[in-house]
Amino acid sequence: MSTIRAAYRSGAFVSLSAGMLAAYEMNRLFVPKERHEPLAETYCNYLVNRLLGIFGARLAVTGEVAYESGALVVANHQSALDIAVMLSVFRGVMVSRHDVADWPLLGRMAKHGATIFVDRDDRHSGAAAVRAMRRRLRDGRTVVAFPEGGTFPEDTVHEFQPGAFAAVRSLDVPVVPVGIAYSPSVPFERESFARHLGKIAARPGTRISVRVGEALPLGLDPRAAAAAARACVQELVVEARKELDAT
Repeated sequence: MSTIRAAYRSGAFVSLSAGMLAAYEMNRLFVPKERHEPLAETYCNYLVNRLLGIFGARLAVTGEVAYESGALVVANHQSALDIAVMLSVFRGVMVSRHDVADWPLLGRMAKHGATIFVDRDDRHSGAAAVRAMRRRLRDGRTVVAFPEGGTFPEDTVHEFQPGAFAAVRSLDVPVVPVGIAYSPSVPFERESFARHLGKIAARPGTRISVRVGEALPLGLDPRAAAAAARACVQELVVEARKELDAT
C-alpha cells in the first residue's frame, strides 16, 4: 500500500509542478517584466500549498506570521519539506543552498521566485547573498533562512552561522525565530532528493507544528544574534514537539 501511495503522490508532484511551471512561463509572456516576480509568487504559493496537501502534511501554526515592514525569519532545518512549510506560512523570499537551483522543476520555479542562492563554501557567494537579502528587507519583504547551514535529523538545533544575521545590520528589521517539528520525523540525510521525497510520499501523513517566537532585540551584532536566535529556535522546537506528542 505504501508503495502505491508513494507512486501516486510522486506522480502527482511531478505532474502538478510541471503544469504550474509551464502555466507560469506561458503567462509571464503576456505581463510586463515588473509583474513577473509577483506572478511567480502567486504560482509558488499555490504550488506549495497543493504539494503539502498531496503529501498528507497537516500544519499547526502558532504565533505571528505577518510583518508589514518585512522580517528576517530563521528556523531549524530537517527536511526539504521545510521549504514548502516556510513558504506556505510566510510567503517570503527563501535563502537556499546553491545546488537547489539544479533540482528538476522546483529549482526552475525557485529561480523564477527570486530565491537567493548561496554557496556556503564560497565567501564571495555569501557576501552576494547578504547584499541580496538586504535589498529584499529594505523593500519590506520577509526573507526566510536556515542558518544551521545544512539539514540535521531530530530536534537538536545546531549552531547558527552569523552570515544571514549580517543582512539586518543597521536595518530596523525584526529577526523572528521559528521552530519546526514533524511527526513522524522527516530527516533529509545522505540521500538523493528523489529518495527523500519518496520516503515522505510513502507514509500516510505528516503532522507539522510550526512555532513562531517573539522577535529578537534590535541592534545585536551578527554573532550575538545568531546565538540568541539558535537558543530561541531550540526552545520553540521543544514546544512544537510537545504539541505534537500531546495530540
